[in-house]
Amino acid sequence: MFMTVGWMFTTRIYSHAFIFLLTAPFIPLSADSFVKFDAYGDGLGLYNVFNFQYNNGKYSYLKIGQWAETLSLEFDLIQWSKSMVPTSQCSDPCALNEMKSMQPGDVCCWICIPCETYEYLADEFTCIDCGPGRWPSSDLTGCYDLPEDYIKWEDAWAVGPVTIACLGFICTFLVGGVFVKHNSTPLVKASGRELCYILLIGVFLCYCMTFFFIAKPSPVICTLRRLGLGTSFVVCYSALLTKTNRIARIFSGVAEGAQRPKFISPKSQVIICLSLISVQIVIVSVWLMLEYPGTRRFTIPEKRETVILKCNVKDSSMLISLTYDVVLVILCTVYAFKTRKCPENFNEAKFIGFTMYTTCIIWLAFLPIFYVTSSDYRVQTTTMCISVSLSGFVVLGCLFAPKVHIILFQPQKNVVTHRLHLNRFSVSGTATTYSQCEYFRKQNYTLSYSNKICYI
Repeated sequence: MFMTVGWMFTTRIYSHAFIFLLTAPFIPLSADSFVKFDAYGDGLGLYNVFNFQYNNGKYSYLKIGQWAETLSLEFDLIQWSKSMVPTSQCSDPCALNEMKSMQPGDVCCWICIPCETYEYLADEFTCIDCGPGRWPSSDLTGCYDLPEDYIKWEDAWAVGPVTIACLGFICTFLVGGVFVKHNSTPLVKASGRELCYILLIGVFLCYCMTFFFIAKPSPVICTLRRLGLGTSFVVCYSALLTKTNRIARIFSGVAEGAQRPKFISPKSQVIICLSLISVQIVIVSVWLMLEYPGTRRFTIPEKRETVILKCNVKDSSMLISLTYDVVLVILCTVYAFKTRKCPENFNEAKFIGFTMYTTCIIWLAFLPIFYVTSSDYRVQTTTMCISVSLSGFVVLGCLFAPKVHIILFQPQKNVVTHRLHLNRFSVSGTATTYSQCEYFRKQNYTLSYSNKICYI
């Protein structure tokens, strides 16, 4: 019993002594530093730190410190590559326009992903799109509205069309002045003075459209664009259609031996022309009520940094509004072709034909260009302005220029006797050639009507 207890006591003492010896530090005879152990009896690491350097013409390792539970370095002895302290981290900080993308299973390392040019940083991990018409601020902390882009008056895209339109105004006023000054001459009377003045108003409106399309879009400007584009053409082509229809009805009646056609007096012609114009006014008014005019900020996906200020109307809608004009142009062209051989001084059917043929060519060329250039509003607007102005010049050049030339430079032709000599045509169904005045008188037309046909 006593021996057992003593043995157990001795064993416990040896056990504690063993543990003490495992962890007790000491100084070896050959060293001047402690040798230490951890709780498990393992010696603590002791490491020397060397720096690979180039000294005295050769490379060698130089001790610059050591690790013994803590790091101890002599920084003055260290030579850094390129004289810069290298970074020692898992990931570099992201730039101002980059977000952090954390890798799966790693909370300390990330990948820097650049934000798109139209995105801002909501936080260090998220880029958010600013949305159409907006752009990130310089520090990418938010967004701001992009300035609106539109054609300025000083732009080259505006100078050309405006110059052409101003030249058109001058020509229109000159032609109008000549007609007013010679208002009572036979040639001006035979041309249908009232319809000619209406036609000149339509040409004037065509040139005005350039200024409406160049001006900065606003609700008022957008209204004038939608109202003026179709109306300016309707005024022109309604007058031309009324002219050609009158010629066709008169000569058709002569050929068939019919009585005097109705509604060929100047007053009737003006009423017919204004009625045709009023149809377009009604159409545009309904369009304005259904689609209220305004502006919109338009962006192209490929050019998000540009915001275009446009009228709140589709290009297709704008062209659809010209449907009535197209109908008038087609009818006028048909009548012009049918009456192309009528006497020259009877409302100049031949020149009206030239006008309509040229107009059709211009607009057939314009439509493809208008749609192809839809991605560039400057080219599209300039094309529209020039096409509208060209339509006005066609009317002035093909229809009014010959009249002005006779009035100013060949006044001897602007007399009744000369015009009566020219007014001859063949009547189908007979072998005899008549002057138109003789024919009307032989058909027992009233004196007033016969005089109108021969002396207007």
